[in-house]
Amino acid sequence: MNLYISNIDIMRKKLLSHALKHSQIVEMRMKNKLNTFYSLFLVLLVLNAAQASATPEDLIKDIFVKVGKENLLLNNKTKEEVELHVDFNEMTKVILGQEVSKRSAGELKWFEATIKEIITRSVYPSAPKFLENVKITYKKTRQNTDDAKVFSSVSKKGESTDVDYLLKKIGTDWKVVDVSIDDESWVKTINEKVQKTIKEKGWNGLKDLLNKRLNELKSNKKS
Repeated sequence: MNLYISNIDIMRKKLLSHALKHSQIVEMRMKNKLNTFYSLFLVLLVLNAAQASATPEDLIKDIFVKVGKENLLLNNKTKEEVELHVDFNEMTKVILGQEVSKRSAGELKWFEATIKEIITRSVYPSAPKFLENVKITYKKTRQNTDDAKVFSSVSKKGESTDVDYLLKKIGTDWKVVDVSIDDESWVKTINEKVQKTIKEKGWNGLKDLLNKRLNELKSNKKS
């Protein structure tokens, strides 16, 4: 009888020990999962903080690093990353000027998409080769609460050109809205050409001209 009780007691102790070990294993796994979660959350916070604290100059440098590596038309992921830093909607409003109020939402959407594709198809293919022999010097940045201007000079084959970038703050992000070359606004130049075409040929004439240009670029033809 005593032996039977002794065996039961041993078995009970073994079961308690096994249950304790199982509980410790479960607890350790939960801690590991929580540690992993906290680590990932911390990384996410750091990444978000880094993006939010990126200066306008840092953003311009990042764009040039990406467009200088390859033709971004062949890499959609990097292309999308670069284009997140450019506000094509704001560019559209400035380019069209008063014409914005005369156009439907569909027409404005078409114009923005078309002008964006014309710009990117004009720039991306030739950028890597062009940037091989270029030295970019960043001079200063004039930064306000909602806008900033990054001043730089671009040197190629002994010739230097002033290139400045105008950015606006959209939410917490800086976005490029214009580029000036030797004090000539790129967006303003496009605006003048667009307004001239609308005046001479109307909205349909502008559509024909832009569609023709886009088709040339898609076919790799030179204008």
